[in-house]
Amino acid sequence: MKAIGKLVVSALVAFVASGFLASPVDAASPVTCPERFPQVEWTLVSEGDVTVYVTGIPDAMGERFGREVELSSGWLADDIGSFESVVCLVGDNEVYVGDQFASGSVGFHAHQDLEQRFVIVETQRPGFVGPAVAYALAHQALWQNNGNEAFPEPIASVIAQWYRARILERLELYHAEVMIDNFFDTDAVIDWTETSQEAVQDWIPENNFRAIGDFVDFAVAEHGTGVLLETDGAAWSQIEGEWRVALRSDLTGRETPTTDWAFGVAIAVGILGVAVIAIGFGLYSKHRKKERAATPPPVPGFFSEN
Repeated sequence: MKAIGKLVVSALVAFVASGFLASPVDAASPVTCPERFPQVEWTLVSEGDVTVYVTGIPDAMGERFGREVELSSGWLADDIGSFESVVCLVGDNEVYVGDQFASGSVGFHAHQDLEQRFVIVETQRPGFVGPAVAYALAHQALWQNNGNEAFPEPIASVIAQWYRARILERLELYHAEVMIDNFFDTDAVIDWTETSQEAVQDWIPENNFRAIGDFVDFAVAEHGTGVLLETDGAAWSQIEGEWRVALRSDLTGRETPTTDWAFGVAIAVGILGVAVIAIGFGLYSKHRKKERAATPPPVPGFFSEN
């Protein structure tokens, strides 16, 4: 019995110890910017589940960036679920000497690691910083709320575009753009689960503008924010069909496809063609009917030889 008791106590001790050992790993916080880049001096501008550090940036600008990050991270936490990330905003290229974050021949502009839960963005173009971070944090939130596993693409990037557009306040403009594009490209087919998120991502924020965020705006309006964690491509294809019908309705005033516009154009072209032919025929007839003036007889003796 004593042996059995010792085994039970040992098992309990091992179980409790394993719990204490596992907890710090599961709840480990992301590495901070000063820990990751100790060669420069960082300023903490926002602390919480999403922590923001800046370096080489004026204080007022850093506070502005902090407010933008706080806004987008709040949206994401409310819509998708809680998540953690460290955002490093840099205004001096010397912060990352070397090619650690190089992206092809264009150099580094924005970089994130979904597994390590951090984002680093250049700030030479201030207008792109808030939208770039919103785009990155959307990927972070989706990854973490998907069990720390890759979310299907292009669903993840399209959702991220929605948050980028919200920071820019351009959803109305994008709706007008996609309404026209959808009207002339109704046969487009999107494979919503073609690939998956890459854990490490590099991109250029200036080239990251897409109007497709309007699609997610429609999806959330019709199905609620719960749809943002949907990973079934068939479900997104169904929503895509609904969205295209809604765009057609907004543009033409009817939900079913129509070729009335083409028939109207054909009639207009026909009328114009008939008018051109009639004008041409009239000019031709007028020219034919016009008689040449009679030539007067020569002066007598004018052509005679002496």
